[in-house]
Amino acid sequence: MKNKEHTRQVRDTVVKKFKAGFGYKKISQALNIPRSTVQAIILKWKEYQTTANLPRPGRPSKLSAHTRRRLIRDAAKRPMITLDELQRSTAEVGDSVHRTTISRILHKSGLYGSGKKKAIS
Repeated sequence: MKNKEHTRQVRDTVVKKFKAGFGYKKISQALNIPRSTVQAIILKWKEYQTTANLPRPGRPSKLSAHTRRRLIRDAAKRPMITLDELQRSTAEVGDSVHRTTISRILHKSGLYGSGKKKAIS
């Protein structure tokens, strides 16, 4: 399991030593990093020809940008609309998502729900 990334300088040094003919074990001892790390850096360099940190993939969004904007617009237009109504409206468009997903989207855009205020008599 990886727990930290090495600096670009260290990764470049590993590749430089590898090009100079050093083996994994010698590079590992010289730079005081694990042999498996040296191996991973070199394999990545061989495949991508770079030592930069590549972007990591993330889970794709359930909703399209169009549907997300529509949700926010509906919630802003009708402040008393419920999450269930918004869920049904997204299902009509073709995107079926959970209520918590809708709530999360609204929260990220700065819209929060509030309950009915009780009058104190």
